Amino acid sequence: MNEATPILRLLPPQRVAGSDQVAPLQFTIQDTARLLAVSKRTVERLIERGELATVGRGKLKRVPYDSIVAYQNRYRNDQVA
Repeated sequence: MNEATPILRLLPPQRVAGSDQVAPLQFTIQDTARLLAVSKRTVERLIERGELATVGRGKLKRVPYDSIVAYQNRYRNDQVA
């Protein structure tokens, strides 16, 4: 039996109960690579250059949702200009 690769779905940020704050969503380096359709090494380079923010260290390093969205918006704006 062939096992299919699970589809990664980007969920919208969830509101914290009883406030206007948005709960932080964070993704692993590998998940970030899948979301951006690039290699894991490319994500690491983007982090090294400061184009993506991270939280944590080593294997626990995560990329916040808002950093991914900000990067995508900058990239889109560069493509349009």
